[in-house]
Amino acid sequence: MLGDHLYPLVEQQEPANAAKVTGMLLEMDQAEILHLLESPEALKAKVSEALDVLRRSADPAAVSSVDDQFALSSSE
Repeated sequence: MLGDHLYPLVEQQEPANAAKVTGMLLEMDQAEILHLLESPEALKAKVSEALDVLRRSADPAAVSSVDDQFALSSSE
């Protein structure tokens, strides 16, 4: 039931990964999920965290490579 309320909010922020991110968020405690439903700022932060986890788990080597490239371009 919480997922029915959470999914449309996540979909507004991240349509491409809404189902996966919603599933990740539903693993949290019920009280935390209720807080996300009441606080758009908290939801935005958690969606961002979930996307970071997805990116890192998809291809850790690619993330490291991108991070290294960013560090080099930032220091120039």
